[in-house]
Amino acid sequence: MKNFQEFYILGLPIETEIGLCNFIKVKDYPDFILDLQIISMNKNKVIHDYSVSNKKGELNDFIIKLSEMDFFDIVLGIAELREAYVNVFTKVFNDESVLSKITPDNFEYYRNLVLNMQCIKEEIINPNPEIQRAIERSKRVKAQESSQLTFADMVSSVVVGTGIDYEQINNWSIYKLHMTFQRIAVFQNYDTSTLFATVSSEKMKIESWSTHIDLFEEENHFVTQEQFNKSTGSAFRE
Repeated sequence: MKNFQEFYILGLPIETEIGLCNFIKVKDYPDFILDLQIISMNKNKVIHDYSVSNKKGELNDFIIKLSEMDFFDIVLGIAELREAYVNVFTKVFNDESVLSKITPDNFEYYRNLVLNMQCIKEEIINPNPEIQRAIERSKRVKAQESSQLTFADMVSSVVVGTGIDYEQINNWSIYKLHMTFQRIAVFQNYDTSTLFATVSSEKMKIESWSTHIDLFEEENHFVTQEQFNKSTGSAFRE
């Protein structure tokens, strides 16, 4: 299958110039979740994490060196990163030598392909430290205000919502699990809205149960100037 995202739901391998790229199945997800989290780290995220742990400045020279390097070289040069890529790419391409086929020119394409196929979004890091700290505070507040969805919550919700057995879901792709979970949520919302519309005098817009679902929609962590000033104790200069 060619690389068309709308067909990812089928779970068919994607044709690439270095071989067929397969979806990771639900049953295999526990073995690769940590490696996938590492692969989701972009260059800014890697540098950010080292900067956070650089309490006494002992990593200053190393961080400067990283900032001057291409991300591809960073991945090859840091053992933890390289091992994660080897593990995941070997799995999805079913090829132990696949990493030797990755070059600086095609690296981002295949990295993004693998992440998208498993519904993994990379964390965007703002290069401005003050803004990044404000974004992280926003994330913590939102996490406190909403319940945390776990992998078990998602799987059990799909089982209850569809009546499909857990053993069957084990053979689903991670992408299919995410899409089905979101579709159930949209359908339930549609059901509730239509029911409410029959007993309410208020005119309300009812979203179709088959509306498009964007699994890669970016979460908004925008903060106003007033919120930023309160969180940092400083004001923007005009």
